[in-house]
Amino acid sequence: MELGQLNFILELIAVITGVVGVWYAKKENILVYPIGIISVLIWVYLCWIGKMYGQSLVNFSFFIINIFGWYNWSRKNDDQSNAVEIQFNNYLQNVIVIITTLLLWVLLYYFLLKYKADDEAVIYVFLEALITAMNFVAMFLLAWKRIENWIYWIIADIMCIPLFIHKDYLIGVFQFSFFIVIAFLGYIEWKKQIIRS
Repeated sequence: MELGQLNFILELIAVITGVVGVWYAKKENILVYPIGIISVLIWVYLCWIGKMYGQSLVNFSFFIINIFGWYNWSRKNDDQSNAVEIQFNNYLQNVIVIITTLLLWVLLYYFLLKYKADDEAVIYVFLEALITAMNFVAMFLLAWKRIENWIYWIIADIMCIPLFIHKDYLIGVFQFSFFIVIAFLGYIEWKKQIIRS
């Protein structure tokens, strides 16, 4: 099997496990984490060889946050209820999230600029840095079951589409399109849960 075929098969596995993982997140099912780990580790490799170093980095950080999220979602209170419940951020938490995103964006932009290929347009580095910052923050919000994670995912996934078209990861484009729909449905479902409780 040649490398191109292997990468296509890996991309397909990463997409399938990614979609299934996000579906489990929407359902607030802890299986989001072990399935997500498979997906992100494959994407670490695919993004690295595609010279999308920011996306490779974010997927590696997803691996670490997936381990933390798995632990965090499995914690129980003394009465065996979940220690982490779905909730909204408060005003101060939202300010911290926005400031963290902006700081990460700037830091990642200057970091990734050093690795830009000569034929790569700066706009893709700018976009990749913003997506990477938003993905990192969204994953952290998901680990704490904050409903704002879905808003971050929707915006970042929309921005991923032109980046992945540019890199010819067309199955990835399908994945991000599907993620947008699931994230929108996840936001609605989690919001209903908050209203019910």
